Amino acid sequence: MGIENHSLTRGELFMNAVVFVAVSMILVVPRGPSLLGIVLAAMGILAFAQKNAQLAWAWQWPPLKHMALGTAFFVMVGIFLGIWYNTKLSYYEAFAPFLLTPLMLSGVLLSRLQPAVLWLGSATGALLAGVYASFQSLVLLTGRATGNMSHPIIFGDLAVVLSCIALFGVLYFDQARRTVWLRAYLLLGASMGVWASLLSGTKGGWLSIVMFLFIFVWHISTGKPFWARCAGILGIVALLINGVLLAPTELVWDRLEGVWHHSQHWFETGEITDWSISVRLEMWSYALQLFAQRPILGWSGDVATAKLAEHLQAFNVPASIPHVFENDLLHYAAVSGLLGVTSVLALYAGIFIGFWKFEKQSTLQTRSAFALMGMLLVVLIFEFSLTCNVLGRSSFRYFFCEFTVILLGLMIMSAKEDASSTWHGFILKLKQP
Repeated sequence: MGIENHSLTRGELFMNAVVFVAVSMILVVPRGPSLLGIVLAAMGILAFAQKNAQLAWAWQWPPLKHMALGTAFFVMVGIFLGIWYNTKLSYYEAFAPFLLTPLMLSGVLLSRLQPAVLWLGSATGALLAGVYASFQSLVLLTGRATGNMSHPIIFGDLAVVLSCIALFGVLYFDQARRTVWLRAYLLLGASMGVWASLLSGTKGGWLSIVMFLFIFVWHISTGKPFWARCAGILGIVALLINGVLLAPTELVWDRLEGVWHHSQHWFETGEITDWSISVRLEMWSYALQLFAQRPILGWSGDVATAKLAEHLQAFNVPASIPHVFENDLLHYAAVSGLLGVTSVLALYAGIFIGFWKFEKQSTLQTRSAFALMGMLLVVLIFEFSLTCNVLGRSSFRYFFCEFTVILLGLMIMSAKEDASSTWHGFILKLKQP
């Protein structure tokens, strides 16, 4: 599963190159995630225009049904609630990336996207994010790095995802396993992505870094003596400590210290003393209050956020603080009640189960890499959503949909190549018990 340029047409090579550039620049150009979505959707329109018969077979792929059902339920509930509460037309824009996923998947399949685009594109994207973050924080002295995202949280979290994909490439990218310089490049990209996250001051992303690195080390040391595994983990700990020590104090140490101080003070007094920790705790507490009052369908987005803004006025919270609950599950609980929370869980569960089912069907380690990465993607995005309104931010939504589709497309193509020379045989094999 490496580079198969010799088998690609000129058109396919061009489309692979365009996707590679879009992935590489995703965090450093304006509206990078949206741009990648437009590229993939445009290729999908071309696929439908050509009436590619292979696409019809792709949509019969069994694990895809779980993903489609979860996503469809999330979108339908959102549209229903929008109609129920007579929301503005701009509200429906949030569902655009989910509605575009069929087109984006068709684009991935039409271009016969190569695994190298995923592995090297993500490494390059993480590398450029690290360079950009260094320039912003260490040269321009802007404080928390934001890349070309609207908020440092978005930049830091997405840089972590790119780093994780690059590290996966070290294990599963065939050419990298045979070529030292490719492994070095992937590791450099992963390191720079972590560095970008540190410079962004995004605490939620740091937890993901630690979690993934321990999983990564444990995975690569499978079959090795216990002492070797322990040595690998100690090496990761040393690497993390070194990164923290090198990062500016105000972006790491001060923020970590603030987590304990401000949360403790809020639990003791109920006062908001900062615009990151205690204000979030107050938002979450108020979200539960709103949910308790209207547990089925919630208050609607406009009413709930207006109530939150009014509630925060008593704490002299700056108007610049977004009036969202900075936790997807609690936000949907307040805005759309149990129905909204169920739709969010269905979205994550459907995609995760689809990837999990494919991983169970895979017999080759390299082929299951896309499924494992897909499951990790869901876990990372869900973890980010615990301290951030992920589904309420366009960049997160597009990024999540795009990389889900890319991994899904790579899975389908790899399974097709192994199962049969024909799509019909491929589908028949997957349907066998």
